[in-house]
Amino acid sequence: MSADPILVLQMHRMGDLILTLPLLLHLLRHRPEHELWVTAEPQFFQGLMPLLPNVVFFPPSHCDALAQRHYELAINLSSRPQALDCQARLKAARKLGPELLAKNSVPGGFSNQHVRGYWQLYRAALTQNNWNNAFHWADLHLLDLFTHPNLSGVAHPRAKAAGTRRVGLVLGASEAAKRPDVDFWARLVRRLAAEGVLPLLLGGPAEQEMGREVARKAGLRGADLCGRLSLKDLAALMRTLDLCVTPDTGPMHLADMTGVPVLNLSMGPVHARETGPLSPGQYVLRAAMSCVGCWQCHRSQLFCKQAFTPPGVAALIMSLLHSSRRPAVPPGLALTRTGRDARGLHSLERLEAPAEKSCRPLLEDFWQAVFLFLYDPDQRGLLVQRFETLHAAFPLVTKSIAMGLAALCGQCAQHLRMSGSVLPGGFWRSQPPAIRLFTGYIHMRLQNDGYSSQAWNNALKTLDEISSFFTRLP
Repeated sequence: MSADPILVLQMHRMGDLILTLPLLLHLLRHRPEHELWVTAEPQFFQGLMPLLPNVVFFPPSHCDALAQRHYELAINLSSRPQALDCQARLKAARKLGPELLAKNSVPGGFSNQHVRGYWQLYRAALTQNNWNNAFHWADLHLLDLFTHPNLSGVAHPRAKAAGTRRVGLVLGASEAAKRPDVDFWARLVRRLAAEGVLPLLLGGPAEQEMGREVARKAGLRGADLCGRLSLKDLAALMRTLDLCVTPDTGPMHLADMTGVPVLNLSMGPVHARETGPLSPGQYVLRAAMSCVGCWQCHRSQLFCKQAFTPPGVAALIMSLLHSSRRPAVPPGLALTRTGRDARGLHSLERLEAPAEKSCRPLLEDFWQAVFLFLYDPDQRGLLVQRFETLHAAFPLVTKSIAMGLAALCGQCAQHLRMSGSVLPGGFWRSQPPAIRLFTGYIHMRLQNDGYSSQAWNNALKTLDEISSFFTRLP
């Protein structure tokens, strides 16, 4: 090919790389004249190479050479210094994502980085501040490529059971808080085996010891496959499953992307709307608590994790395996199913009515509409609809947002007069939770644009635009 290649930098964990697949497949399908190059860790991309034969993979050690090239498009999805430096030095017709800047080149900037792309900046602003976010990370990877935020043309696999009565149990996760412990898995395995189901313990080399212990305690040593399969073989085995039961982890995304039915046990500091199963029709089980989806738990213990019990999860699994049955949702937990809305964006639908009505789903939908509108003014009708829905159900919440936005406008004006226009680092944290997502984005946008006069004018215009929706409140 004579055309410049497209480069994607993704140097994080396996799950992050697999979540890049919708972006990679979209680029392969819609820009076939450009070679697609991906920089990632070899231990992660080697197993994916058979699944992506038309992608050229490079290890991070090639970043210096890659930085010498010119690209049609360069997308950095990594925060690693190598990626930031490479993105800054390479030449491209279009760049998206963070890049390294010269020291002190942006007054008040964050870590000497500059982020290109509306949705890439929004994603960066979610760090430690994802409360009320409704966008899936895989969708955020794609949205900057579209003039209008509509992903309905992006293909996603449809899950289909293999009819084998095999259930895969993915044991591990990036941290212990995000997965069940050995005793939980062993008790679950015993219950499933007693029901005539064949449980298979899945995981990589890091889960080998855990897999042996679970199999020993469950009395099913032959069920342990942890560390025995390549990524290609794991994907092939997953296609023989009726269900994959898994925490939020890399193999979960592999099962999801290969059309395997998934039950995601979403526990600990994970947010299913951000990193849960992506394809329509998958199940997500999480605690029926207002704090689910946090970036980091600040409570005395993981109450969301304690809500999961082996008997309850086993009963739910058996009901899902018998499609004619109503899902048996355990007490204290909420079952949701993934879908795609009219704009092709990831959605979660709760399958049973909650015992107590919560404003959170409507609040997430409202802020999603706000950011869609800021990107594309044609989304104004959606924002009006979601504002009216939120206000009709929770008028005190909308009044609280209105008061928070009014106070935010005053604080910004005060900082402009007294502080030389640069906001303190913790400014967004000081705002009420209902508007903190919005404030964090405004704060980071100001930093990203160096607190210039134009940056402040744009920020104040944005504040005025969103505040105007609340002027009609009594």
